[in-house]
Amino acid sequence: MKLGTKIQLYITVMTVIVVILINTFVYFSYKNFSLNAEMGQLENRGINITQEIQNANANNIDSEAVLQAYLLSDGFITVVDEQNNPIVRIATETEYADMSQPYSTSQYTQSVEHAGEHFVMASMPIIWENGEVHSLQIYENVYFLYETFDILRWILIVSTIIILVVVFLMNRVITDNIIKPINTLIDKMKKTEDTSNYTMIETNENDTRELKELSESFNDMMEDLRRHDENQQAFIMNASHELKTPITVIGSYSRMLNRFGKTREDVLDESINAISSEAERMKYLTEQLLTFARVNREDESFNQEPIRMYKLISDVARRLESVYEREIEVVADDENVLGFVDRDTFDQLIKIFIDNAYKYSSEKISIDIRGKGNNVEITVQDRGLGIPEEDLDQIFTRFYRVDKVRDRKTGGSGLGLSIARELANMNGIEIRVDSEENVGTAFKLIIEKVNSNEEYE
Repeated sequence: MKLGTKIQLYITVMTVIVVILINTFVYFSYKNFSLNAEMGQLENRGINITQEIQNANANNIDSEAVLQAYLLSDGFITVVDEQNNPIVRIATETEYADMSQPYSTSQYTQSVEHAGEHFVMASMPIIWENGEVHSLQIYENVYFLYETFDILRWILIVSTIIILVVVFLMNRVITDNIIKPINTLIDKMKKTEDTSNYTMIETNENDTRELKELSESFNDMMEDLRRHDENQQAFIMNASHELKTPITVIGSYSRMLNRFGKTREDVLDESINAISSEAERMKYLTEQLLTFARVNREDESFNQEPIRMYKLISDVARRLESVYEREIEVVADDENVLGFVDRDTFDQLIKIFIDNAYKYSSEKISIDIRGKGNNVEITVQDRGLGIPEEDLDQIFTRFYRVDKVRDRKTGGSGLGLSIARELANMNGIEIRVDSEENVGTAFKLIIEKVNSNEEYE
């Protein structure tokens, strides 16, 4: 079911319920008020009759004559004794004469129905001529009230139908105006099924706040999808380009082996070494691509906690010293300083910067850990060739390399620093770079500091 139809159906049904409840309340309230007013008047008449009867008894006047004087134009008056026998019956219509209620000394009023006619009656005790207490019952035909009730009922029914028709038509117009921008949004969404065309929705000042937010959210989503698609296309093109070179080299040496490998030993050795080297490079590049894909995907195991920076970095440095056969110096002004990071991703982050320093320098690698205010600053320093100033803004771009020839010799893929930036963003770490050509490069990591005396491994 369409949203507009649902809105129209719900509002119409709720309106029907509300109107019926209100009209029912109005009808029965008016009916009760009218009947109570008539019964009140009848009760007052009965009180007047009892007073007149008392006066008549004192003056030896016939009580029945008094009752005759108080007879209504369309009604019935009777006096009932304790045995429910009628003492007096005075009626304007003969069929009224068999009406009666049980004897009672209580004063009360009620509505009754007799022979298809509606009456209101009042009953009260009365002292009769012989001094006995009887029950005086006065009945009035209130057909005129029920005619009014019928007219009121039809007025309410017709007005309900008119109200529902008007509400239905107005609701249709209002719903169409509300749904129109949403339908426009749906049409725009359908046009974006082809990812090569990201259509933005124009916001209208007359739109409601919710529709503006919906349009803006859609535009933001389209912009994110466009950037993601562009990045994906660039990533695929760069990855294909990086893989193309080793594949081309392997193919060339394979053809050379096919032609000269059986007769020339020098060609055989050169080809085997080249193919092996390029295979290792492809393996490294593939691993880097997989790593980059993992850090860009939400990881449920990601858990930031206070970690002792000196111990974690020292453990990484000791492991890599034996692999690189290079001295890695780690110093700290406070060996117990705590940083708020995820252990696994931060371990990988430090490895990338140490590996980067190892590839592009041949001297000792220095790591300095210092607590400054609410942060921990970790600086990884190498004494290599450095990075030109014009390239500093690009070094975190995927597949970007300052010197492609040099990177090829060192095995660089152009993905390491891009992965480092993603890992840093996950941990809320700021990266700053300071480099000077032929002097070295320093990468500074600024991490949130945890002020606690508790020890963490």
